[in-house]
Amino acid sequence: MNTTTFADLLAAANETKTGRSLGQWTPAACRVWREVDPEMAWLLEAALAWELGVGRMARPEDELLVRERCAAMDAATAAAKGNAAG
Repeated sequence: MNTTTFADLLAAANETKTGRSLGQWTPAACRVWREVDPEMAWLLEAALAWELGVGRMARPEDELLVRERCAAMDAATAAAKGNAAG
């Protein structure tokens, strides 16, 4: 799958006849997640989480904000793993 940009990623995830709601994992979004490289898959997860947090669909110009959400998700995961190990 050729999703080299955030805009391409969103466009591919939003390809559906019925539309996609905020944060919704449609069959198209799931297919994209399975077919892209791990970094882009993580970016898609963060985009859908970001949508739920702000109450609107992610747009290409939101890439920096979504990447910030990725960083927050990574930090929360690392903290949870650290607490579980201790």
